[in-house]
Amino acid sequence: MSSPSGIVLGIDLGTTFSTAAALVDGKLHFALDGRGEACIPSVVHFPKAGPPIVGAEADRLRASDPQYTVFGIKRIIGHAADSPGARLLDACAGFRIRAQGPQGAGEAAVEVRGRLWPASEVAALLLRHLRERAEARFGRQIGGAVLTVPVTATPEVKDAMRRCGRAAGLEVLRVVSEPCAGAVSRGFAGPGWGDAPVLVFDFGGGTFDATVVRKEDGRLKVLSSGGDDCLGGEDFDVAFARWIASGIWRTRNVEVERDVILRSRIQRQCEQVKRLLSSSPEARYVLKDAFSGREPHLDVLIHREHLRPHWAELVQRAVACAAATVRDAGLGPGDLGAMLLIGGTTFVPQVRAAAAAAFPRPCLAEDDPQTAVARGAALLGARPELLVD
Repeated sequence: MSSPSGIVLGIDLGTTFSTAAALVDGKLHFALDGRGEACIPSVVHFPKAGPPIVGAEADRLRASDPQYTVFGIKRIIGHAADSPGARLLDACAGFRIRAQGPQGAGEAAVEVRGRLWPASEVAALLLRHLRERAEARFGRQIGGAVLTVPVTATPEVKDAMRRCGRAAGLEVLRVVSEPCAGAVSRGFAGPGWGDAPVLVFDFGGGTFDATVVRKEDGRLKVLSSGGDDCLGGEDFDVAFARWIASGIWRTRNVEVERDVILRSRIQRQCEQVKRLLSSSPEARYVLKDAFSGREPHLDVLIHREHLRPHWAELVQRAVACAAATVRDAGLGPGDLGAMLLIGGTTFVPQVRAAAAAAFPRPCLAEDDPQTAVARGAALLGARPELLVD
């Protein structure tokens, strides 16, 4: 089946950012938001009146109105409220995660302004926003989509994603794993690549996925997959924020956990500084008007080395997961032809260095790793034969 317009949208619904792409007239194009950006914040704000606000405008309200601004919803789509991902999100968010139904049965929901919103309904708002942005960009109605999911996605999660798509006005033509879509975007199924297996090291905002693929007859075949759906860039932000909070307690005797707005501001700034530290060995951490008294601002210089011990366990979990996936394929690091890094967290130098040390093979780092999955999904929408399910 195909989209009535002939356009199939490839969608990467991410924990931090979501992206949609399509192959139009033989060229890949992205759905862009009002800023002209392809990576749209996976954030939904629920105002007192009016419809929910989605994307960059909602993201701006995350620090000032955290109780009514939902982020990280991908971690709980198709999961119960007592799942590890739901507990992690509940611990760091201003909104609350609640169970639906008797004895907590059913998908987790977020409680906002006295109403329970199932995770799938919140995700559908994000998918609808992407569809509408794509229709505005391409000037055509879009009905078909290829959706991507982590390799750890259970049948329940995949079914929930299909429900999200239908609720967003999309016919879900296919659900594929994120690393496979990333490998397709790199062209591993095409000419010019050897037949040696490739490790796809996919480190996103909320999940880590590892997949070993091999080209067979011009198509990609999955040899093994593994992942951790409670490991992503947002966990780096949380670890960073805890370190900042401990320093605030030592120097100012302020308990950050008691102030939901301050906690949200600190974590939001940690995300921004983390990004700066990906391209520079040091960056200033500045929080204006955060405290009462004679010193209302926080202004400190952060070095990458300060964060190394706080991120070490997270990095090691990803490397260990990837190594186990390679072993599951009956291979060792030396049997790989290459390693492909995708996902925004692969920008972190500590992550890249650890991956390169564990898998000393040609390392192919995407120039734009955040859009690789959406690009691959769009290509699969146009050429589904590139990947063997």
